[in-house]
Amino acid sequence: MQGMQGMPAGWTRRDFLMRFGTAAGSGAMYRAMGAMGLMAIPQAYAGAPKLATDSGRGLSVVIIGAGIGGLTAAYELGKAGYKCTLLEASGRAGGRNRTVRRGDTIREIDSEQVCDFDDEPHLYFNAGPARLPYHHVAILDYCRQFEVALEPFVNDNRGSYFHSTRAFGGKPIRGETIQTDTRGHLAELLAKASNKHALDDVMTADDAEMLRAMLKQWGDLDKDLLYKGSSRGGHIGDEILQAGQPRPPIDLHELLRSDFWQFQMEFAEGWEQHPTMMQPVGGMDGIVKGFVKAIGDGVILRNAPVTKLVNGDKNVRVTYLQDGKPHEIDADFCVNGAPAWLIKKLDHNFSRDYREALDKVHAAKLFKIAFQGKRRFWEEDDHIYGGISWTDQDILQMWYPPHGFHKKKGITLASYTWDPGKGEAWGRLTPAQRLTSAIQQAEKIHPGYGGMVEKGMSIAWAKIPYQMGCAPEWEDADRAVHFKRLQQPDRRHYLVGDQMSYVTGWQEGAVRSAHAVIEHIQQRVATTT
Repeated sequence: MQGMQGMPAGWTRRDFLMRFGTAAGSGAMYRAMGAMGLMAIPQAYAGAPKLATDSGRGLSVVIIGAGIGGLTAAYELGKAGYKCTLLEASGRAGGRNRTVRRGDTIREIDSEQVCDFDDEPHLYFNAGPARLPYHHVAILDYCRQFEVALEPFVNDNRGSYFHSTRAFGGKPIRGETIQTDTRGHLAELLAKASNKHALDDVMTADDAEMLRAMLKQWGDLDKDLLYKGSSRGGHIGDEILQAGQPRPPIDLHELLRSDFWQFQMEFAEGWEQHPTMMQPVGGMDGIVKGFVKAIGDGVILRNAPVTKLVNGDKNVRVTYLQDGKPHEIDADFCVNGAPAWLIKKLDHNFSRDYREALDKVHAAKLFKIAFQGKRRFWEEDDHIYGGISWTDQDILQMWYPPHGFHKKKGITLASYTWDPGKGEAWGRLTPAQRLTSAIQQAEKIHPGYGGMVEKGMSIAWAKIPYQMGCAPEWEDADRAVHFKRLQQPDRRHYLVGDQMSYVTGWQEGAVRSAHAVIEHIQQRVATTT
């Protein structure tokens, strides 16, 4: 094959990229592939829309829902001079950004819980979003603008536990042990395959030799390329003033039987879970408070559920209730941050294809339980400082607070599950039954758990009025057909929220969807004036 221009004869583009990537790194190779037309590089996020001051003067926008998407729209459009009215069905702003503290009430359609956590700044429950990935730059930029103090969020902690009812004798095992032994066994198997020339059809002899050297380091294999355990997974006994005793590795069969390889072990490898992650000091609703303060008084009408929406070619008329009485508001545009599965139930005149697209967005049934500990037993007894323990029981995850270290008490997340069936099952229980069940399951990870916690709260998002679900869910086939339609306006009506993004369940999606709508409205105004 003829060499590419500027390359030695005989080199293919693949040869060039392999050598270039080795020398310059994967980031440089990524950019080179884009320059060569081999990969489409998405345009980098350039920040919030830059709207000219007073560019919206004389125009009005009614915004439905004071979640992060609606708050973003109200803030940015308000700065440009648009007259914004934000209608919030509940009595609080924030949507699913919800931090629960002493005195707060969680109302579900058939129950009510009043939080009786101790009145301390670090004793709170982020019932909705709890993490901010480092690459969610739009929401982080608002934290910077509103001076919302941030602190690290410990997402992946090798000192936390993996617990299986089917393996390890039902005993919780440290994450460092699970990860180390799994890697060691896999490294040994691959090294054996290489030694038996099973990879000769895909590797040169030199590459195979380097691979075995890499596997020895990666899996901590011995000189014979066998895995016999590793100090990376911890020792038996005290290893500080005396040599730690080697810990025998967990049998590969047990690791496979635990099923943690399905997703739990690589959970922190997901792009949205990469460190560094942050959280607002004192609770996630610090972001909401920043928006509300910046938006100003008189813009947000609380306890104002929308009942009707008449979409016209030149304006939008929205009917809402307040104090049990109907009110109407006319505006040039409507930005709607309510969940799609609730919007479709409104009295409306949306076009047929828009209605069909709304029907394809479904509500996830996420569920959380939080307990206040009498003492920080996870730190004192288990030396766990933040992070997540996993179990194959219905509670699925246990989170340990990444703040308030060594204080007397703390709030642990005793359950976080997103499985639809399990979410529905938790929702069918009364709040008291949920706490009892969660304690029984947590006992298998932390023996004596029930005697070490004193107060608890739970939230079944599928039963929260004006939410009736949590993160939006799409079937892949439906998203391919209908998502683009919902990203476009239906006459004067626009949809925002994480439901209008590919990062559903994250606040970044809500912010970026609002930015896209704001830009579209401004372009529309500019071309008609």
